[in-house]
Amino acid sequence: MARRWSPGSRRWVVLTALVIVSTASAFAHDLRGTLTGADALSPSARATPARWRGAFWEVPNGALAITAPRSNVERDVAVVLTGASVAESRQPVTVPVEGGRCRPGTVLLSPGTTLTLDNQDLLAHEFYVVRAGGDDRVVAAEVTSSRTRRQVSLPSAGSYELRDLRQPTFRCWLVAGPGQGRVLQPNATGAFTATGLEDGPYTVKAYFEGVERASAEVTVAGREASVTLAIGAAPAAPAAPGAAPSAAPAAPEENHRRRRGH
Repeated sequence: MARRWSPGSRRWVVLTALVIVSTASAFAHDLRGTLTGADALSPSARATPARWRGAFWEVPNGALAITAPRSNVERDVAVVLTGASVAESRQPVTVPVEGGRCRPGTVLLSPGTTLTLDNQDLLAHEFYVVRAGGDDRVVAAEVTSSRTRRQVSLPSAGSYELRDLRQPTFRCWLVAGPGQGRVLQPNATGAFTATGLEDGPYTVKAYFEGVERASAEVTVAGREASVTLAIGAAPAAPAAPGAAPSAAPAAPEENHRRRRGH
């Protein structure tokens, strides 16, 4: 026989549920952030291998305009949140590759975490990994066919670059190290949100091309908090004492003439 609830019992159950929800909400808050200065970010130049130069326009030719590469804050910038109530991220990380790019452009993970490269392109890639600023491979090149996946693992903490033998313009950076908590995805305007945070101090960092561009401390205390990160352009590295100034780069037309032997 089914049990019948009296009106008083039903009211007690509803009241108890409301108290539980209200209590949980009282200790969980949101953090809303904004990235500024993204317009000043400029993708780093990368030399085109000699065997690929015939496939890319490098100087004005009267038919195609030469445009400088531009960054996309939603695609190229990674934001990470760490704090006492944010668990260290150690779960497998999946990186979608589409349109010759990975998203986000900088991938944050803890050392030893399995990295799954998800090739969503219609063409195959031949990915390999080098340490940032170097060319020695720490992960060997291997073909990843269209609509397939490949799993890799970085050997130790540090900054790395994911490259593609079949597409020299491919660019993706990997940062492995402690403190990779919750990754927050900024939108096209640079806004991002972290929900369900307990009261306490937190650190928010923004990365572009594998380099930390901004960091801010923020405290969540009883209500919604906000933070602004000014990412902007990276400062130029100081010259060594007594070093001669470097020569200005040649104009594109001059580079073109040199290659043609004029």
